[in-house]
Amino acid sequence: MKVKYLLLVGLIFMMCGCTAEVNLDISSDKINESVNITFYQNALYPKEYIKTSFRNYIPIYASDVIVDTEPDEPHSDIKYYEKTETDLGNGYLFNYKYDFDIDEYREARTVKDGFKSYNISYNNTSNILTLSTNSGRILYFDDYPLLEEVTVNIKTDYLVEENNADSVDGNTYTWVFDRDSNKNINMVMDTSRTNEKRILNIIDTNDAIIVGSIVGVLLVVFFLLLIKYKKNNRI
Repeated sequence: MKVKYLLLVGLIFMMCGCTAEVNLDISSDKINESVNITFYQNALYPKEYIKTSFRNYIPIYASDVIVDTEPDEPHSDIKYYEKTETDLGNGYLFNYKYDFDIDEYREARTVKDGFKSYNISYNNTSNILTLSTNSGRILYFDDYPLLEEVTVNIKTDYLVEENNADSVDGNTYTWVFDRDSNKNINMVMDTSRTNEKRILNIIDTNDAIIVGSIVGVLLVVFFLLLIKYKKNNRI
């Protein structure tokens, strides 16, 4: 029977240099999750083996137990990630994605299997969305000794009030975890406001300051010219 990997991010990485990238796009009351896993061939695992070793049907919820079947078959009452694959020549890039409602992402397989504890909460009254995890190692590093790095990218147009990202590029916040990482993810967003609105407010304020300064300078120049004109007339 062919080996089937039972976890989405926590796949058994058979060679050094393999990493997982979790991409979350948060907008319109949705959390769109897309996970990329790159697996390169080696002497033990040729491309043909790699291609058939990743499940086509992985349940989006950790509560749905994966039953190892041959062939890999879906069940009508279970929701699955959408899988695609890209031939890299010397391996494959596997992608698993699903569009979650904000209030259902707390049950997602990726986050429940990846962290010892976490908080994903959405306050409908204040429109505040909070994403946070425990400090310490991602569980996959304990379960899979050859896993080297996990990158988490969170992209959002919502107004980010708090974050502890390793780096920020525009509206994308990135955390990089390796085997020695002892840190957490913390992000607080106001879903009733966007970064665009904040930028526009800043621009409006700056414009008002600039216009006010110009008007002030013109008034000073005008009064100085007026005084000079009156003095000349007296002569």
